[in-house]
Amino acid sequence: MTVQERVKKLQTLLKTNKLEAYVVPSSDPHQSEYVAGKWGRREFISGFTGSSGLFATSTAAAGLWTDGRYFEQAEAELKNSSITLFRQGQEGVPDWQDWMIETLDKGSRVGINPSLFSTQSYQKIANAFKKAGLELVPQKDDLVDEIWAEARPELPAAHLYAHPKRYAGEDHTSKIKRLQTKLETAHAQSIVVSALDEIAWLFNLRGRDVPCNPVFYAYALVNRDKTILFTDTGKLDADLCKTLGTTVQLEPYESFYKALESLQGPVWLDPNTSSAAVEETLKSKGIAILSQESPIPLWKAVKNAAELAGMEAAHIRDGVAMVKFIRWLKSAIRTEALDEMSVASKLESFRAIAPEYRGPSFATISGYGPHGALPHYRAANESNSKLKAEGILLVDSGGQYDDGTTDITRTFTLGSPSQRHKLVYTTVLKGHLLLGRTHFPKGTNGYQLDTIARQPLWKESLEFNHGTGHGVGAALCVHEGPFSVSKRMNMTPLDAGNILSNEPGCYITGDFGVRIENLVKVVVKNESQAYGTFLGFEDLTLCPHDRDLIDVRLLSDEDRRQVDQYHARVLKVLSPLLEGDDLRYLTELTRPLA
Repeated sequence: MTVQERVKKLQTLLKTNKLEAYVVPSSDPHQSEYVAGKWGRREFISGFTGSSGLFATSTAAAGLWTDGRYFEQAEAELKNSSITLFRQGQEGVPDWQDWMIETLDKGSRVGINPSLFSTQSYQKIANAFKKAGLELVPQKDDLVDEIWAEARPELPAAHLYAHPKRYAGEDHTSKIKRLQTKLETAHAQSIVVSALDEIAWLFNLRGRDVPCNPVFYAYALVNRDKTILFTDTGKLDADLCKTLGTTVQLEPYESFYKALESLQGPVWLDPNTSSAAVEETLKSKGIAILSQESPIPLWKAVKNAAELAGMEAAHIRDGVAMVKFIRWLKSAIRTEALDEMSVASKLESFRAIAPEYRGPSFATISGYGPHGALPHYRAANESNSKLKAEGILLVDSGGQYDDGTTDITRTFTLGSPSQRHKLVYTTVLKGHLLLGRTHFPKGTNGYQLDTIARQPLWKESLEFNHGTGHGVGAALCVHEGPFSVSKRMNMTPLDAGNILSNEPGCYITGDFGVRIENLVKVVVKNESQAYGTFLGFEDLTLCPHDRDLIDVRLLSDEDRRQVDQYHARVLKVLSPLLEGDDLRYLTELTRPLA
C-alpha cells in the first residue's frame, strides 16, 4: 500500500470504531526516542522516517508534526502523500491538539493508544480535550496494527550481554539497594521502571533490540524486598542468569501487566516515563499511586570514575578513527568516486578496527552541499549525493564501544572554501568555543546556558533550530536526560560528572550546513568562599577542526588560544597511537593557528 492508501484505510477504521480522529506518536510502550521496527507505527502510516514526529488524522484530513531538525526532510518524504506538514515552533503553526480542537466538532471522539503516552502527557491531553468538548478514547488495540498486519517486524531476539563492573563502576545489587532505600524514604512499596536505558543501567545489562542503542525491551518492578525483571527470558544465557543472581527474579515480558494487578500500594510511577496504560491498570484495581520522578535518571546522568574513564578511553579510540578518516577523505576526494553513503561506510570501517567497537551510536548523518543544511539528514539510495572536490560536507556520527558512547560532528571543505563558507564555519566555531570555556555556578541549568553558544551567530544574524546540547549515556543511549542545553525550559541543573554535547550549527537552506560537536564532561572549576562551587566543561572528543575553514581574522585572541590548546591536547593524546602518514597528517592539522 502507498502512504495515501494507508491513511485512507485508517480513516475508514475511524468510522468503523465511531471515532472522529486518531493520533500516532513515534514512541513505544517505554516512551523511547528510538524504537524497534515493531513499534514504528508513525513511520509506517506516514512514510516520514525522522526520529521525532507525530501523525494525526481526522476522517477528512491528516497531518505530520515535527521540529526544525526535520522540516526539509519531512517535506520531501511527505510529498504526494496528502499529509500536511506542520512545522512545530513556527509562528502561527498549531500543535496537533490545537489542530484537533480547531477542526473537530464538539463531542468528537479521539482515539489514542495509552501505552504510547506518559501519564503526564496523557493527562494534559485529556484535560485540554475535555475543556474543548472533545472526548479522548483509549484504544487497547492500536488501529494502525490492523493495517500493518502483514510484514510487521517481530521484536528482536538477540541475546543480552553483561556490562561488567569495571565499566559500570557499581554492581547491580548496589544500585537496586539504593533504589529500595529510596522506596522506604518515599513511603512507597514498589517502583515501576519502564525506560529502557534506566533498566539497562540498573541491571548492568545491555542488548540489541533497538538500532544503535544498546538496550532491550523489558520492564522492572523493584519492591522493598524483591526485584523482578520482565523480559524475553530466552535472551539470557546461563552465565548472565548467574551474574544477576538470586536478587533478580526473571519473568516473561508479556506477564508485566498481570503482575501489576497484585501489587500493594503505593506504587511509584515516574510521570515522564510510565505509560498511561500502566497507570490505568493500577487504578482499575484500586492500587494507590505515588506520581513522582524516578531517582534513576539523575543517578545515571552523574557518571562515576569508572564510567568517566571508559568514556575517555572510547573517545581516544574514536579520535584515532576520525584522524584516519579525515586523511583518507581529503585525499580520496581527488582520486576516487565518493558519495554520502560510501563516506559514512568508510568512517565506520575505521571505527570497527577497535575490538571494543559494537556499532554506530546512531545512523550517520553524511550531508553534502544542500543536504548538509538538513540537520538530521540521512542518506538513502534515492538521495545519495555524489561528492566533488568542492563544497562542504557535514558528518555527524558516533560509536558504541564496550566502555563508552561517542557523538561527534565535523564539517569539512572538499575544495577551496568561499568566504561565505569560512564566515559561517568560523562563527559556529566561535559559539562552540564560547560555550566550551564558560564557567557557571552549581545549580545552573542548560536553558540558562543555551544563548551563550548562539551569541556569535546572532551577531551575524544567523541561527539554528535545534538544541545546543544533550546528555549522553555511558555505553548507553546517545541521547539521555534529564538535562539539556536548549531553548526548551528544562530546569534540571548540570552537575559534575554529567556528559553532554556542545553542538551549535548553522544551515543555509539549499546550499550547505555547518555543525561542530564535541562531547564534554562537566567538572568542578573553582570553589568560591562567597558563592560556592563553579562548574565548567572539559572536552572528551579528540579530533582536529578543519583549519581550511577557519577565518583566523574573525577569532579573538582567546578563541585562538583555545583552539591551539585543544589541538595541542589532541596531538599529545593521539600521536602515540598513530604512525606514518597518519601521524604526519595529525601533526599538520594541529599546528598552531597563524
